[in-house]
Amino acid sequence: MATQLMPDQTSARIRMLPSRRVLRDTEVPISVRITDQPDIDMHRHEFTEIVVVLKGVGDHLLDDDRFPISAGDVLAIDQNHVHGYHNARELRIANLLFKESFLLAREPSLARLAGYHALVHLEPGARKRLSFGGKLKLPTENRILVEQRIYELRDELEQRSEGYQALSLSILVDIIVRLCRLYGTSASDTQRNLLDMGYVVGYLESQYAQQIEIRDLEPLVAMSSRTLMRRFSQATGTTPMQYLLRVRVTRAAHLLRTTRAPMTDVAGDVGFSDSNYFSRQFRRIMGMSPTDYRRSEARR
Repeated sequence: MATQLMPDQTSARIRMLPSRRVLRDTEVPISVRITDQPDIDMHRHEFTEIVVVLKGVGDHLLDDDRFPISAGDVLAIDQNHVHGYHNARELRIANLLFKESFLLAREPSLARLAGYHALVHLEPGARKRLSFGGKLKLPTENRILVEQRIYELRDELEQRSEGYQALSLSILVDIIVRLCRLYGTSASDTQRNLLDMGYVVGYLESQYAQQIEIRDLEPLVAMSSRTLMRRFSQATGTTPMQYLLRVRVTRAAHLLRTTRAPMTDVAGDVGFSDSNYFSRQFRRIMGMSPTDYRRSEARR
């Protein structure tokens, strides 16, 4: 999804936090910050952030809206959204900051978890449409356990003892899997729908190179095509096929940046049987042709 900005702000006024300033350990691009959170202006960052509210209350600003938060709330923010805090009152939060490409490359099984897609990818974008009904709220006993693991992760990253790289990654994965499981046990209809759509998104993200039609998605969630289309649109703001196109184009862009494969091979590798159709869709989504994109990336 394209970045959405607050109506009264311009991109020049919104602070960007680059990965290199926050995730300084190139071996393990993970960071933990536990802070008494004051009000903070809208900003963006190049990494993924999971916020666990430890105490207090406040408003979380996301894109062009705001939502009340309190102890136990779990929020995810990625590079597609701008966010900030307002009306913070004794607000203490734990920030888990990480480079998602690193995390999924080391633990690809996360990308097969419906709860991961629901929590990290779907809920932030659907927050306004669903009136924050998809948020994860940790019960007290789970909050205590998750908080303990967060402190363990922080200590590993600070002490940098032998093997801290492997252990830090392991603890982060443990925290995220626990959060994903809790998301999957919710009794909320809104969360269950996001979880269902998480199965669909996970399938599209992993099987994008295959020929996929709407009827192939129906067994994943036991829904008719009409119901699936409606609920997917509620969760993502687009259709499954448009989402699939964006996945394919994103994967194609990665191949164009990192390989010298011919254009027809790139198109075929990401699921396009017609290279002309691939070029048209790439231009529509990326704003330039695949050839121009490869040239622009080579000059960087």
